[in-house]
Amino acid sequence: MKTISPTLRVPFEDVVSALGGDNYAYYNFDIKSIEEAETTKKVQAALKVFVPQSKRLEATQNILGALIGKYPDSQVTPKGTSLDVAINERQVIRIEVKPENSKGSGGGAAATKVQGAAQCVYAAIKYAFPNAEFPLSEDEYKVGLLNCVIPGVLLAEIQSLPQDWQRSSWTGANVIYNTIGRGDYVFVRGDSMIDDGAVKAAFNRIKKQTNLASEDKWNPADIWMVKKNNRSMVIEKLNKEKTVDGVNNTLNELNQSGDLIGISLKKLGDSPSMQLLNDTPPSVRKERSRVRFVKFDLIFKNRRGEYPMDVYYYYGDDTYQKFQARNFGGPTKGDWKLELKGKLAAMGKVQGQKVRDILKDAGFTGIPNEPTWYESRPNNKSITDEIYRLLDKHNAQGFKRDKETKDMINEMSQAYRYSKLSGLRLLDFFRSNGNRDKAMKELYFYASSQSDKSSVYYKLS
Repeated sequence: MKTISPTLRVPFEDVVSALGGDNYAYYNFDIKSIEEAETTKKVQAALKVFVPQSKRLEATQNILGALIGKYPDSQVTPKGTSLDVAINERQVIRIEVKPENSKGSGGGAAATKVQGAAQCVYAAIKYAFPNAEFPLSEDEYKVGLLNCVIPGVLLAEIQSLPQDWQRSSWTGANVIYNTIGRGDYVFVRGDSMIDDGAVKAAFNRIKKQTNLASEDKWNPADIWMVKKNNRSMVIEKLNKEKTVDGVNNTLNELNQSGDLIGISLKKLGDSPSMQLLNDTPPSVRKERSRVRFVKFDLIFKNRRGEYPMDVYYYYGDDTYQKFQARNFGGPTKGDWKLELKGKLAAMGKVQGQKVRDILKDAGFTGIPNEPTWYESRPNNKSITDEIYRLLDKHNAQGFKRDKETKDMINEMSQAYRYSKLSGLRLLDFFRSNGNRDKAMKELYFYASSQSDKSSVYYKLS
C-alpha cells in the first residue's frame, strides 16, 4: 500500500471524494502513480477513472464541478476527458477519464450498479448462512446469488471489487441482518418486478401530486428486501394505489410487516448503523428533529491563499452537519445547488430553483434568486459591489475592506462570481429571517429524502 505524503493527503482525499456525488459514482478507478514523499514533480498523483464511453465528457465535468470550489485553478484538457486538479501554484493531481472497456477485469457495469448488487449478494449470504465469516467460500457466493435479482451484474464483477469494498458490504450485510432479523427474503436491485417495476410505477403515478424533483427524493432506497413468497401480494398492493398518501401508507404497512423493506446505501465508517426514516407523520418527525440554523462558514481568502466559491450553512453542531452551497456547472455554466454533506459521503442535492420552491411552499417570502450567468461576468460593477458588500456585512474570513479586494473580486472568474453571490444571497436571507430554523429544517428534510411526501426507508450508513 502506498503512503501518501502529508501535504498531498488532503487534496488526494478531496479528489477521491469527488468521484462520488448525489447523481453519479465513478469508483471504478486505478491509482496510476502517487508521490510518497514531498517532491517538486508537477504531477503529484495520477488516477484513471473508468466510465462508459458515452459518459466520459459528462464524468469529467461532474468531477470538476465537485472540485472547482476548493481548487479554482483546475482545468480540463481540450479533449474534455482529463483534468488537472491544481493543488497549489505548481502541482496537480491528474485525472484521466477512460472508457470502461480499456480496463480489463474492472470494466463492465457502472460502479453504483455493482456496489448495490454486491450489497444484495452479501446480505443474501448472511441470511442463508448466519454464522458465515469473511472471506466467503465459492459455494456461499453461489447460494447468495440464488436469492438475489440483480440484472446486468455478474458474480465475477462483485468478486473483483476491492477488498475494502467487499468487507464493507459484508459489514452492511451483518447490520441489515441484526436490524431486520430472520426471514425468507429475496434481495433485489434494478429488477423488473419490484425496484424498476411496482415501486417505480407507483412513483410515476403520484409524482405530480408532490413537489419532488426525482424518485430519489421520494424514496432513495438502492436495494429492496422482499419476502420470497409475497412478491405478488406486494406488487398487487402497490399497483392499486393512485395517491401519494395511499402509496406511502402501503409502503409503511409493508415495511412494518416485513414484506417489503427499502434500504438506502451510504459509505460505511467504523460504526455503521441502520436508521428507519419516514415511518412517522411529517409533523411528528419535524417536531422531533433537532435541525436548526446553527452557524455558517464564509471564507473570502483561506490560509492557503485560495478564494473558495462556496458558502456553508450548518444545520447541527457536528462538523459534518452542514450544507455546501456552490456552483456545480464548472467554468462554463451556472448550476447552483445546496449539497447536504455527511462524514463519508454526500447525502443529497437541492437545485437552486427547488430551494426557492421549498421555501415558498413553507410560507417564506423575499427568497433570493441567483444572479444570471451573464450578469456574473467579470467587470460587471453591480455584481462586484454586491459581493463586496455581503462579504463585508457577514464578516468573511480573510476579507479586507479596501480597493485591492474590490478590484480582485471584479476580475474573478464568472463561475466564482456566480457561485459566491448565490451563496451570499441565501446566507443574507437566513440571517435576516427570524424563522431561519424552520427554513433550514424544510431544506434539510427535502435534501435528505424526508419531505412531507417522502416514503419509508432504512438508511444504512
